[in-house]
Amino acid sequence: MKPKISAFALCLLASSAEAKDEATRLDVRPDWLKRPDAADVLAVWPSAAWIKGLGGRAVISCRVTLQGALADCSVNREEPVGAGFGAAAIALSPQFLMKPGIRDGKPVESTVRIPISFQTPDLPMGSHIPGAGTLGNSMTLTNVNWIAAPTYDEVVAAYPEKARLKGLGGRATLDCEFRPSGGLGDCNMIQEEPKGQGFATAAKVLAQRFVGPETLPNGASTRGVSTQITFVFDSDMLDPAKRVVGKASWAKLPSGGDVAAGYPVAAAKAGVRSARVVMLCEIGEQGRLAGCSADSEEPGGHGFAASAIAMSPLFQVKPWSDEGLPMIGGKIRVPIRFQLPEPAAASK
Repeated sequence: MKPKISAFALCLLASSAEAKDEATRLDVRPDWLKRPDAADVLAVWPSAAWIKGLGGRAVISCRVTLQGALADCSVNREEPVGAGFGAAAIALSPQFLMKPGIRDGKPVESTVRIPISFQTPDLPMGSHIPGAGTLGNSMTLTNVNWIAAPTYDEVVAAYPEKARLKGLGGRATLDCEFRPSGGLGDCNMIQEEPKGQGFATAAKVLAQRFVGPETLPNGASTRGVSTQITFVFDSDMLDPAKRVVGKASWAKLPSGGDVAAGYPVAAAKAGVRSARVVMLCEIGEQGRLAGCSADSEEPGGHGFAASAIAMSPLFQVKPWSDEGLPMIGGKIRVPIRFQLPEPAAASK
């Protein structure tokens, strides 16, 4: 028997004026290509709730990428509160695939709200899910801050030959277990679109390049903990003149104190109270920035560009993007704003 799972609903996020404005600017709203099935939902069902025979509901908000993946998901609401269904819904997000919204004839990113209902399970306790072990003992780690991940060139090298010859793009999602060293093993394919073109096989090869944390935030080992990784193979990657990388998520950023300390002394003495620099940088090993140059500097001639470049070692990008694209080997524009505090008002 399978759990009772209601159809997945979808609505554009409209809880703020900004989100409502985003919805009105879309000519075509995002739509479904693939949704999780019963086995996918079972794999993330909160263990304690399952043991009690408890169902629940969660609403998550996510960004739909140009490739149709869900990214930057957060929990808007869960019922019952604290039962784990919000985290379960987030863990389920890699199983969704959507058509991105359309504006002026082009796909654009947008934000969606997805209600997910986990109706009371009717499976006997101790049932097994293929590839997932005993449900009560399963644990999935999401939003992993990878120490190492495949580079852009490695993804291109692994691109399936059959799909390469057709100029065909695709994607695959794997469920893998952490090894004691933080590496991954026992990877199983849970999604491949389109099927039969070699994307899942290529993803399994690339999965060997990931290294994650050896311990959880509570100090326990990640050994045996599962994680789901999405891999996107964009056909534009086959053109050497193009670089298709993901949207940057920051692992490290300079502090406000770092930016303040880097404010050019000469600029402050000259009365320049604010500036903006955009750096163009390469993304190197572990997501660190390298080879940075000033793409723009406003105002110029006060040393802000040199100060920004000197701060570049304080930045670090997550080496694998949320939508499933490589970051290492790509280029990124990094805006930095310098701002001096307003002078204190003179006392009378």
